[in-house]
Formats: sequence, structure tokens, C-alpha cells
Amino acid sequence: MRKILLLILSLLSLSACTLGGGPSSNESAQSSVLVVEESTEPTGNFEYGADYIASHLPSSYWISYSYSAKSNGVAEDPLLISTAHNDQGYYIKDNVGTEALFLKDGTEYLVYMPNDQGELALVPELRLSEENVKGYSTSFLSFMSIYEVAKDDLAQEGEESIAGRACYKYVFHASYVTSAVDLHYSIDKATGICLRYSAVALQGKDTSAFEFLCTVFDVSNVELPAHI
Repeated sequence: MRKILLLILSLLSLSACTLGGGPSSNESAQSSVLVVEESTEPTGNFEYGADYIASHLPSSYWISYSYSAKSNGVAEDPLLISTAHNDQGYYIKDNVGTEALFLKDGTEYLVYMPNDQGELALVPELRLSEENVKGYSTSFLSFMSIYEVAKDDLAQEGEESIAGRACYKYVFHASYVTSAVDLHYSIDKATGICLRYSAVALQGKDTSAFEFLCTVFDVSNVELPAHI
């Protein structure tokens, strides 16, 4: 038997913070950090890390995700994010007020944001480096590689399709007295990107849950939104 510190449960509280969770959801998740006796042996080489994703992500894509959290059965409003890239530039939008289009112009990028009419319009005098634009526009990858936290203890459990993509399924379960955690990962075969991550943590009578789910994954004929 060996001890595993379930840092993943701490991650649940961070996820709730990211989604704008209130004190009740944070406290519930934070109280679930525990040391668990777990006898499962590592499954071997798990290659789908950040470097793998970066080298396998297509140069043209449109990806949409939903992020949702729940504490003691009370669900928060989901965060919806879309991000896109082609040879012209990058685009990102969410349902809480963020929208930006970055178009390549020489070695820099022009920035377009919604005007008073809701149209993507050029922001005068604002130009960004590729490093800044790429870092901002691909920040979603930090969620997609979230399984790295538990990679040495995941067990493969068949395959499934998420957003029309073939995925490997991996799971993890641990329990101790009145505490338990269940994790589920669906990893895109072609890119190594995690297209579904769900976590449910139980601490006594308190429960916390978090899920992100890919709803759109297009890699062909990707067009960025119109702009003025």
C-alpha cells in the first residue's frame, strides 16, 4: 500500500475560483484534501503532456468548451469559451464579456474588439507580439492538460467519442473513510488534448463537482469572424 496526496481535490477548489465560485463551493472543495491509501500501480508511460499537445495541435482549429462547477448539488452558471486559429491569426470569445480577434500583420498582430454596435473593430495603436497573442489565445490548453496531475495513477477504460473525436477514456478512483474522489478523462487520440474532464469529490456530506466538456472541435476550413 502506498500513500497518494490527492492534490487533485485542491484543484477542484481552484477550478471553482476560476469559474467564479462563491465561498461555499471553495470551502467544500478545500475541505476534501486528504491522504488516501491506494494500491493501484501506475499504468506506465503516459505521453500526453503539454509538449505532446503543442506538437500535435493542428495549425487550423475552432474549439469550443463549457466549464461548469457544482457544490452540494447547486450548479453555477457555466463558462463557455471558443477559441480559433488559422494562418490569418487567432480568435477567442467567452460568455462573460471577453471577445478579441488578433490578425497577423508582419511580425505583429492587430487587435480587434467589439465596438458599441457589437462589431469587431480595430483598436487603434494597439499591436501585440506573437508571443503575447499565442499565450493569451491558447491559455485553454492549461485545462486540456489537467490530467497530468494524476497521470501516474490513471487506468484506461475503453474509448468514446467527444465532439466527433475519437478519445481514450481514463479513470481514477480513491476513497478513505467518508471521503472519495472520482476522476474521468477523455483524451483525443490525435492531439493528446483532454476533451472531457470531470471530477466528483465527497467529504462527509459535502460534495464538489467540476467538468469541462468540448462541444466543438473543427480543424478544416476554419474561418475567423468578420471584422471592420
